[in-house]
Amino acid sequence: MVIKTSRENHVGGEKGRPRYGMLDFIRGLAVCLMIFYHLVFDLHHFRFIFAGFLLHPYWLNFARFIVFLFLICVGMALPLVHRNGVQWDLVWKRFAKLAACSIAITLITYILYPGNFIFFGALHCITTTSVAGVLLVGRPRLALGLFFLLVIPDIIFQPTLIPLSKWLNVVPADYVPFYPWVGVVLLGIYLESIGFHKISLGRNILIRAIELMGRHSLKIYLLHQPILFGILLLIYKLKNVH
Repeated sequence: MVIKTSRENHVGGEKGRPRYGMLDFIRGLAVCLMIFYHLVFDLHHFRFIFAGFLLHPYWLNFARFIVFLFLICVGMALPLVHRNGVQWDLVWKRFAKLAACSIAITLITYILYPGNFIFFGALHCITTTSVAGVLLVGRPRLALGLFFLLVIPDIIFQPTLIPLSKWLNVVPADYVPFYPWVGVVLLGIYLESIGFHKISLGRNILIRAIELMGRHSLKIYLLHQPILFGILLLIYKLKNVH
């Protein structure tokens, strides 16, 4: 099955590779939702509002949806980058950059919140699944089969294969385990094979703005929370000045 589109919606990417609007849009949408989620989280943290993060499954599912969007993009991007065979130099270069960012997140959160530090969050998962996913590039049907094999049993049985949180005695602020989330990356590989990334969304100002955020998703991912948290911390301090 191949999704037919009226035209290939892409703009120039790095090193001459085409950049697809749909892929940037999904990634940008995930960024927007992530900023909103963390804004609400920070407002709750400083007691400006009560969001019930620990009481309502809505927020857990909201966060899972954001991760789902990011990992779908990881999967769709892999065949586009490695269309002519896996370029391992690019794989390891990207891995090194993402791994450095992931380690920084772990260290910073451990210093600030030792009881809730992030030892394997969304970026850690993206880092590892980006490497694992390249092994299925060029095998979209196998990737789809493995997606169902990994994800459906997890939904039904919800196994805890490696209880890292218990071993580390920590309740992480963000935890996105390799299994079963690598299955979403494999789904993305299949979606690329049927042309999902080529669907045209139009070119109005809102779509272009979201696509722009998608093109700079890593920078926004790393910077938005410190900025949000810092601004709200300042407001909180000023509010409580006597």
